[in-house]
Amino acid sequence: MFESYYFAKGKEASAKLRAKTVMKHTSKMGDYYYNIGVQDFTAGLSFIKEIERESDVHFLSANLYDEKSDTLLFSEHIILDRDNLKIGMFGVTRELQVDLKGVRVDDYIAVAKQKINELRSKVDILVMLVNATQTHFGPYVKELNGLDYIFSSLESSVTRPEIQQISGKPLEYKLGIQGKHIGRCDLNIVDKTKPLVDVSTQKMMLSVFSQRLKKLQERDPKRKIEEIYKNSPKVLATVERLRAGIKSANGTLSKVVNSSSFSLIPLSGSVKSEKKILKEVNEVLDKCKMLDEKSVALAS
Repeated sequence: MFESYYFAKGKEASAKLRAKTVMKHTSKMGDYYYNIGVQDFTAGLSFIKEIERESDVHFLSANLYDEKSDTLLFSEHIILDRDNLKIGMFGVTRELQVDLKGVRVDDYIAVAKQKINELRSKVDILVMLVNATQTHFGPYVKELNGLDYIFSSLESSVTRPEIQQISGKPLEYKLGIQGKHIGRCDLNIVDKTKPLVDVSTQKMMLSVFSQRLKKLQERDPKRKIEEIYKNSPKVLATVERLRAGIKSANGTLSKVVNSSSFSLIPLSGSVKSEKKILKEVNEVLDKCKMLDEKSVALAS
């Protein structure tokens, strides 16, 4: 919810307003489940609870406890029913980098193993949301083989869809920390007894190669591509490589029973905004600017 440069001394009010605005509008996108992370306690536990009460967002954490009562601070997991498919999801956090009295962080790998044992037989797909880097949880992935997906939220980089996932392991995706992309995962389950296969590479290959062929054809849509470039052997060789790639991708896809594909949607200026939400967000940003200016004036 927070970036350190927003929650600087004197900017606490505007940082909280930004966070509330983000939560308010993402909740309108559908069922939104957040794993509690390192920076989410920057404004204190009471602020997170306030957001939970005031908006339709859901926080998950299976290893953050109230130290005094020995009870979990948030829901430990959720099981969603989607098109006759049961999807289990739980969240864990490696550590909290803020001095927060009264909150206990249990070992996230040990808790993850417990959740896998508890949920695996109850769901078709099991997802772990983890606030840790791959460097930290990576050595334990073999012990977490009951998972289908691992989504991590503390990496500075993102997983590129074109990188082939390792077969026989949970599918791992890094979503970055800058909020510049939305990660999208598409599932097509035909037979629940069959394994889930990542086809992100093949889907991207089809998209990119088809677009390149289309671009080459645009030079003269009425003629065959071989005719257009008959005097350009390098271009014709490229055409053959593109066609071979498309054929290979389609061949792989035709053999897959249960598929999973991951894509990144860049949140650039080309993405159309919902006008009503954009208007409200701009008003909030103006208010944040005023709050910061007021804070500076009071401090001087």
